[in-house]
Amino acid sequence: MKFLNHDKVLVLAPHPDDAEYSMAGIVLKFNETHFDILCLSKGGGCDPTTNERRHQEVRTAWSRSRAKNYTLLFGENDYVNDRKIDEWVQYIECNFIQNKSYNCIMTTSEYDSHHEHVFVSTLAAPLSRITPLSIVQYRSPSTLESWTPNCFVSLGDYYGAKMEMLQAFQSQINKPYFTKLVLDGFHTNFQCMKKGLGFIESYKIITTYE
Repeated sequence: MKFLNHDKVLVLAPHPDDAEYSMAGIVLKFNETHFDILCLSKGGGCDPTTNERRHQEVRTAWSRSRAKNYTLLFGENDYVNDRKIDEWVQYIECNFIQNKSYNCIMTTSEYDSHHEHVFVSTLAAPLSRITPLSIVQYRSPSTLESWTPNCFVSLGDYYGAKMEMLQAFQSQINKPYFTKLVLDGFHTNFQCMKKGLGFIESYKIITTYE
């Protein structure tokens, strides 16, 4: 199956573990779509665990998945705020978007309590100003309740595989949002549960091109 009928997707991850926590399930489920996962930093500006080890945790997580429909890409900077918006747009366009035949960009939302997630969300529109790239936002652990998703993906048996992947992030494993209770809550939506969909991932389709 393909995710929203897309062949190739560029995922913008502000930090290591953002893409894995938020949307690893669709990579596992939609194996006919290829996901290029671009991690823009080695961690948050206020996170003492920020270092090259975080990138290795990303590699370890995906090696556990046994998925084949992804490519891991890593930016050159330690922190997201090492570049301004126009510098990030030029960097991503020149190094990743040109001649890559992407159908879609996936990113965080502007409705987020993490300022670096908000910053990265602003990159999607300028990156798609000429090329007809669909824009889809994914829910992160810091996404605010004011953000309204319009696409829910049932994970089914892929949920267990995703949880196994997340255990690779040992630098984060003792943080509250990595407890089983919070992880299960993050992947829960009342209406989806009522309809028998079980654990889900949440997305918002901003624009789409067929």
